[in-house]
Amino acid sequence: MGQGNTRPSYPGSVPQMYGSQGHLGAWLTQHRSVPVQDQEKMLRQDPSFTRLPPSDQQRLVRQLHQVDQMPEQQRERRLARTEALERLSPQERSQVTDSARRWSSLPANRQAMMKQAFQSLREVPPDQRQMVLNSSRYQNNFTPDERGILSNLLRVEPYQAPQ
Repeated sequence: MGQGNTRPSYPGSVPQMYGSQGHLGAWLTQHRSVPVQDQEKMLRQDPSFTRLPPSDQQRLVRQLHQVDQMPEQQRERRLARTEALERLSPQERSQVTDSARRWSSLPANRQAMMKQAFQSLREVPPDQRQMVLNSSRYQNNFTPDERGILSNLLRVEPYQAPQ
């Protein structure tokens, strides 16, 4: 979760590639056994990385260290979300990031309700999420815009089996 645990955190503009090895998740999985300091060195030497603007380079290095500090389950979810985001078309990615922005502009009480719904919907298999969002329960509790926000953000949210 992002700011104050009120909404999911999605990067505003994720570069398509994380090093020449492929997407972020694939790159980190491939280099999982490499210490984070060595991963950073490898990343800084990668031509795809060096072509990025300095601000993107800094953000990616920060993300590398943040991901390294996460518990395994959280790291796996973050990487899966990032991979899903990278697979979207630019227009779809824009819809997701716009939805994250719109979520943050909702009143606190609506954000709290949306957070509960989001957490609950993560436990619904992805192919059933839209059906649940269109149910009378969700239609009665959330505006069409709020359901659209949830729908867009759930497009990149990995399934989390109920515990």
